[in-house]
Amino acid sequence: MKTNEIRKKFLDFFGRQSHVIKDSFSLIPREDPTLLFISAGMAPFKPYFLGQKTDIKRAATCQKCFRTTDIENVGYTARHNTFFEMLGNFSFGDYFKEEAIAWAWEFITKELNLPKDLLHISIHKSDDEAGEIWKKKIGVPAERIVKLGDKDNFWTIGVGPSGPCSEIYIDQGEALSCGKPDCGVGCDCPRYLEFWNLVFTQYNRAEDGTLTPLEKKNIDTGMGLDRLSAIVQGKKDNFENDLFAGIISKAEELTSRKYSEGGKVKIALKVVADHSRALSFAIADGAMPGNEGRSYVLRKILRRASRFGYSYLGQEKPFLHQLIPTITQTMDAYPEVKKSLDHIQKVVSAEEERFLLTLKTGSEILSGFLGTLKNKGTPMLEGSKAFLLHDTYGFPLDLTREICREENIEVDEVAFNAELEKQRERGRANVVSAFASSTAVNPGDYPSTEFVGYEKFEIPAVILDVIEKSKDEVFIISDKTPFYATSGGQIGDTGKIIGSNGVFQVKATEKVDSVVVHKGAFIEGRLKKGENGKFSIDFENRRAIMRNHTATHLLHKALQNKLGEHVKQAGSLVSPDHLRFDFTHYEAITPETMVEIEKEINKNILANLPVEIIATSFQKAVDNGAMALFGEKYGDVVRMVSIGDYSKELCGGTHLKNSSEVGLFTLVSESSIASGVRRIEALTGANAYASFLDLRGNVEKLSHIIDCNSKNYLEKAEKLVSELKELKHEMDAMKKRELVETAQKSKSSGIKIKEITAFISRNDGITVDEMKSLSDELVGNHPKTLAVLAGGGEKASFVVKVSKDLVEKGFNAGAMIKQIAKIAGGGGGGKPEIASAGAKDPTKIDEALVFAKKLVEDLVQ
Repeated sequence: MKTNEIRKKFLDFFGRQSHVIKDSFSLIPREDPTLLFISAGMAPFKPYFLGQKTDIKRAATCQKCFRTTDIENVGYTARHNTFFEMLGNFSFGDYFKEEAIAWAWEFITKELNLPKDLLHISIHKSDDEAGEIWKKKIGVPAERIVKLGDKDNFWTIGVGPSGPCSEIYIDQGEALSCGKPDCGVGCDCPRYLEFWNLVFTQYNRAEDGTLTPLEKKNIDTGMGLDRLSAIVQGKKDNFENDLFAGIISKAEELTSRKYSEGGKVKIALKVVADHSRALSFAIADGAMPGNEGRSYVLRKILRRASRFGYSYLGQEKPFLHQLIPTITQTMDAYPEVKKSLDHIQKVVSAEEERFLLTLKTGSEILSGFLGTLKNKGTPMLEGSKAFLLHDTYGFPLDLTREICREENIEVDEVAFNAELEKQRERGRANVVSAFASSTAVNPGDYPSTEFVGYEKFEIPAVILDVIEKSKDEVFIISDKTPFYATSGGQIGDTGKIIGSNGVFQVKATEKVDSVVVHKGAFIEGRLKKGENGKFSIDFENRRAIMRNHTATHLLHKALQNKLGEHVKQAGSLVSPDHLRFDFTHYEAITPETMVEIEKEINKNILANLPVEIIATSFQKAVDNGAMALFGEKYGDVVRMVSIGDYSKELCGGTHLKNSSEVGLFTLVSESSIASGVRRIEALTGANAYASFLDLRGNVEKLSHIIDCNSKNYLEKAEKLVSELKELKHEMDAMKKRELVETAQKSKSSGIKIKEITAFISRNDGITVDEMKSLSDELVGNHPKTLAVLAGGGEKASFVVKVSKDLVEKGFNAGAMIKQIAKIAGGGGGGKPEIASAGAKDPTKIDEALVFAKKLVEDLVQ
């Protein structure tokens, strides 16, 4: 029975039991940005288990899952996978143990025809109810029902819903037994393989561990599809089921290695197959390789797969991307992966290509370290060496750790972390923060500042404190403020605070915990603690910031529309002058696509879209389609910023009332700032218009320079460039003719040094490249021939060319030129056949050439 058939049988079976059959949710937990990935079938149903949603009473899914806890075990065992499918049926206060147990037994014994006499059951030691159901209702013999403790058979997340569980095992035979007398269900050996876990959520666990029965009890079951299909197909290894067999077969074809070889080759093929599949699904669902969070997990498994391919399958060039089409074919139950095929291949190929540059160098250096350790009999790699690989060569610690583990060598990670901390301290010492002095403010000394600046731009407020660090560095703290503090990439407000006896210029605003600090200097008189002041923001400055912030949301959405859903914010800066947006993407954006992005944004600016901001719960905002940023911590109430029906994001920043207020948007630059992260800078409003004025002025200046009308300057410029290219071509041809003529004349000036013909001459006024061409003409394919050429101007240049037969006899152009150029205060190098060098003192050229002749004479001896 094929895996696709098993999946369908499961969903059809529970459909007949009145379950709502749901498609798999995304691997990326859209409703909980604090999670890396969906790692269990029940995770997407959390709102139902908590009673927040009640429209479904029972459901069943085959859920895509991604687990990161055992990555280093993948490949070494029969059952560890990074990505897997989890079959699950769920009850939300509907049916309970009896139905869950009965349906589980019916499915595996009647639908899948697993032999009853090989099936064993575990229950929690206190769960007599489940034990009675298995014995009396199902008919499982008592000797095949085992009671286990909390570690194995009690599910809990700490405080909250929890309960006992019952697991179904299959006996894989004595051949897989550990041989211990007490070997049985619960043993760590592979003989008794657990494949279905039935969780009975019936208690609420208090902080002191007290269990109180829940009014509404739930069922949560989970069964790994890869493991189940291996059992049904009579395989002892997940990687030998029909889905993995196709992927591994393709990997064998690409690498010319066989799974049947066993050992490291078998492990490598399993790693490559598993990690490539995991990457395909995660990238299809919008994740990208990077340096943090789930992005780093993807980078880690890609590098691990690439390293195994390089070390044990002989793959020195990117090859993982070639597996993706096979993965989309074997996993055709998930059309979203096939739909993203081209995108996945580009991401994987680009990432692997970058990593292989690091891998070769790092592997060679680490191999040298390990060789030294083995010779000394030392079982541990020094942390300083692991850090050198990490810091200087970009070789990640997890790969160093795994390679060392293969050689039974540990890594001194304590020392590694100490080196890492030293580096961070050095970095912190070198960074001069604009807000560093605000650490003098102790937030515990003040109440939280009430921010009212979303709607009010000038308010009276009580000054709670005035801290004067120096004449130009003064802090004012108040009970409330309209000044937005730097947060979420948006720069803080500027403005004035006016009191009865003074005026304070606010140059920056920041927040220390919940206390807003107004930084600046007095421009008139003084303000005192306890007095009332008029707090007024610079509205034009704020308005410019709002233009750029609203435009940033438009940019984010346009990038997703034009490049793909994988685009996610990786950082931003919103200032009055410009905006900067960092985002996940694997390659440079073409000029044509940049134009399309700019057009889409300006189209939505002109569309006069209303900007609406509502306070709502996180759950409702996400259900409404709002984008949440991974890693951000959101409170019970969030602000959802909607720009018409075009863009919805969770955001605490300040925004315009309407998209048309942005005025104008123009992209200034696009660049790479890290592997898999791009940066765009842009202008809006008056600054965007000013950039167009500059551009128009430059066009008019260029038109004047090339003597044409500004309307046809491009045509005229193209014509001039074409003419210049023709002239250059003619000049190059003339130069070449002159070089040939020079070579012909020079051939008669060759001197004989024993059996060698040497051309040693000065050729002022020609470039190094031209000297190389001249040396090619002189030496050509002639045996026993060499040329030493020099040229002078502001500096000296040298070229040495040696015929192949002389190289074989020990002549080396690179070694020769180092000695010759040294006479004129220079140095250089190159290949044994040809080398070039520069030197500071052209007055020493003749002396250097005399030395060159003597050097050749010495070499001939």
